[in-house]
Amino acid sequence: MPDINLSAYSVFVPPDPFEDHMGPIYYRLEGDARQAGSVHCVLPTHEAHGNYAGGVHGGALLTFADYALCLVAGRAADGGTNTSFAMTVSIAAEFLDGARIGPPLEARGEPLQVTGRLAFARGSLTQEGRTIALWSGVCRHVARAKAMVRKEENSSRHSAPIEQAVPPGFELFATASAYSRHIGPIYLRPETDGASVVQPTLPRMCNSGGALHGGYMMSFADSAITRAAALATDMAPSTVSFAAEFLSAGDAATPLTTRVEIPRRGKSIAFLRGLVEQNGRSLLSYSATMMLRPRG
Repeated sequence: MPDINLSAYSVFVPPDPFEDHMGPIYYRLEGDARQAGSVHCVLPTHEAHGNYAGGVHGGALLTFADYALCLVAGRAADGGTNTSFAMTVSIAAEFLDGARIGPPLEARGEPLQVTGRLAFARGSLTQEGRTIALWSGVCRHVARAKAMVRKEENSSRHSAPIEQAVPPGFELFATASAYSRHIGPIYLRPETDGASVVQPTLPRMCNSGGALHGGYMMSFADSAITRAAALATDMAPSTVSFAAEFLSAGDAATPLTTRVEIPRRGKSIAFLRGLVEQNGRSLLSYSATMMLRPRG
């Protein structure tokens, strides 16, 4: 295992409910925040991050990539002062190798450009020296003080879980992966070519600003595409690439829904897309390429 002294690292302040629940995730600034490699992020892996094959779930990798993007782009925007709040506009990830449970994951990145409202960055996830994934994305950065005012305005809505009804025809996905179960109960309805998926939202699924965390929404989408591809092909799918555009903010008040479309598939590969919605409002547009292998 890499020799990482986590006592020299920090967790995000103010606390981020979703990152703390799925993590914790740590970071350290090393030098000029506007230079490549200056932000080092670490995610200790544990069994709750597991997928069906016993490796790290794609949703956990996407959440870690999203975290790294926001840290790299956000710190480049504010010069490392922690005075700006970065919100993902779009992100793309390519998965090059599988990650194991046990060794920590690491992320570094490179700021590409910072404008008055946007910050662009790219980077990689590694484990024990192996490159697990490449990521790139765009964040919108706002003053942290402004973001925290918005959080206070919404805090009463997220202080306790709200009872949420699951639509008729959906059944609890009892054999979900360890990571999916760790995030929260998820409900499925098989479709002719895939599946529709619903998940009630919880306060722990929010970010430090009080809105649903981008990593959570991508975790939900990744679980949905994996199950839809498995149902449609009767094979074992694994995500090769994933891209998402964030359209609107969500909250922990009503369930998320998605209907996965599979516009094309072959013997060993499938292309999927869909929208994550809440109360009829589109929150996240996503697309993915998945590799198909025989079960077992």
